[in-house]
Amino acid sequence: MAINPAHIPLPTGAAKRFHYWENPTPAEIGATSAEFLQLLPGPTHIYIAGKNPRRARAIVTLSHGNEPSGLQAIFEVLKRQIAPLVDIHCFIPSVDAAKQAPGFIYRTLPHHRDFNRCFKPPFDSDEQGLLALELLQSLQAIAPECLIDIHNTSGSSPPFGVTSFMDDRHNALVTLFTHRTIVTDLQLGSLMEISESFLPTVTIECGGALDTESANVAFEGLQRYITLDNVLSGGYSDLLLEFFHNPMRMELQEGSDIAFGDHCLFEGGVTLLPDVENHNFGTVDASCQLGFVSGELAAVLSAKDAQGNERIGDYFEVRDGALFPACLLKLFMVTNNPEIARKDCLFYFVADDLPTS
Repeated sequence: MAINPAHIPLPTGAAKRFHYWENPTPAEIGATSAEFLQLLPGPTHIYIAGKNPRRARAIVTLSHGNEPSGLQAIFEVLKRQIAPLVDIHCFIPSVDAAKQAPGFIYRTLPHHRDFNRCFKPPFDSDEQGLLALELLQSLQAIAPECLIDIHNTSGSSPPFGVTSFMDDRHNALVTLFTHRTIVTDLQLGSLMEISESFLPTVTIECGGALDTESANVAFEGLQRYITLDNVLSGGYSDLLLEFFHNPMRMELQEGSDIAFGDHCLFEGGVTLLPDVENHNFGTVDASCQLGFVSGELAAVLSAKDAQGNERIGDYFEVRDGALFPACLLKLFMVTNNPEIARKDCLFYFVADDLPTS
């Protein structure tokens, strides 16, 4: 669905939801990224003046309050006073969720929608939708060359990019950070989906929030993004590019539940093995047990293709109560967080043909 935010005005007299901060200095942002977070009054738009004010690029990060690497990267850029080539606009939405003690723990505030599922009409159903709309309208007013949306995966993982389009512009943006790209046709209401009708946009998954390399991936990629003259052509990775097409989502059926353990923990649900996140970007075959299922597979788990057809039985099977792949699969974004699994999905997967390059 094409999005034209100019045709969906904010309510008359609506207050701005993003606080604006222009050219913050190293002395103003605190000594650490945690202090930087506490100084943000709420959803924040940070403007950093570039050498060429006739051009602009945009960044969104902290869409989820438990994904700190993008905010840490912005903090490092400001602290080190790295001068951008073009004007940079940073949008930091889920500040309030991130601030909940002890910090960077909560994906969203209680009873709030996932912000990265709010970029589709109707926008006026709740505060998250109106915040997403304001972000879209700000982007339209700024007219940046491109946009990157920086995330952490919900489990330990290598970095990768996600895009709705496989072309040179999107590939170039991803290779500022990584050599792996997932190309998806899923429509979930994520920010990345505006790329079709709006501006070149990619999601960057820097790895898990607790992975030691994630902050480096975010900072080094962001530094390239703000200082290079042309980020929409050419590849910036020396590694062979890998593309994984149209992943499907493993989700819980309504009424089923999930736990993590080395044996089946309850009736009417799935128990994934504790080390399941080790399969991120790994290949699993029919001999690899992923967990346990209590009940009929299709009553507990769902995997639908882009047309909405149920395909769980084509890719997974239950043998003596244990969950196995039914064929060779590659898994992505495997989480060991039951709350994320309940509200979003357990993982993404593709049938593992050799990745194209």
